[in-house]
Amino acid sequence: MARKNANRNLVGVSQVLNGMLDRAGLGHLASEDALRKQWSTLMGPRAAEMAKLESLKGWILKVRVESATWRNELHYQRDAIKKRANEMLGAELVKDVMLL
Repeated sequence: MARKNANRNLVGVSQVLNGMLDRAGLGHLASEDALRKQWSTLMGPRAAEMAKLESLKGWILKVRVESATWRNELHYQRDAIKKRANEMLGAELVKDVMLL
């Protein structure tokens, strides 16, 4: 006997949750969480100690930087940070990097 639903597409739990978050206007939370998990890889170990991911909202990645010296250094790397973040996310979700 053939299965009735054999051709039905199965969807993973993460896809369902991401869809629910998107519909609720909170889709950025899943992307923010993914960046948090890879922050040290994204920034490099030393920079990750000095610069902490604050939030990802409205396509703006906000990064809290401990010192003016590091803020200045990272200012010139904003495009590279944005590019690496988008590569990690697999989509162009980060449009700008704001250093706080």
